[in-house]
Amino acid sequence: MTIREAGPGDFERIAALFGQLGYPNDAGQLARRLAALPAGDTIRVLVAQEGDTVAGVAVVHVMAPLHVPDRWALLSALVVDDGQRSGGIGAALLQAAEAFAREHGCAHLELSSNVARTRAHRFYERQGYREKRMRFVKMLVP
Repeated sequence: MTIREAGPGDFERIAALFGQLGYPNDAGQLARRLAALPAGDTIRVLVAQEGDTVAGVAVVHVMAPLHVPDRWALLSALVVDDGQRSGGIGAALLQAAEAFAREHGCAHLELSSNVARTRAHRFYERQGYREKRMRFVKMLVP
């Protein structure tokens, strides 16, 4: 397995992986959203490649909030193909996301996980993550 930065040829597969997580996308939408991101090195889209197949994807963002002195990172997505879970791919992607965060001076990496994804919760706990705070969300568009 190889962990690498995603490229344009990966968008179809990444869209399919996001769909498995419950977020339907298409490659064109992903390409446009990535192109619209601000310039700089504050986001990394990582893929795990097994042979010729992208088996997983992780998206990590570096943030520098004004109210605290330290930067932190946010893992906005981590998904491994349904048929390849529990084989170390998620752990490898998470380690790569953590390395990216460390390289950018982040004090911590945080993520959110749907309350129904108990298997994912156990995975994150095995990787050293702990539930720390509640998350509140308000939908702004119908």
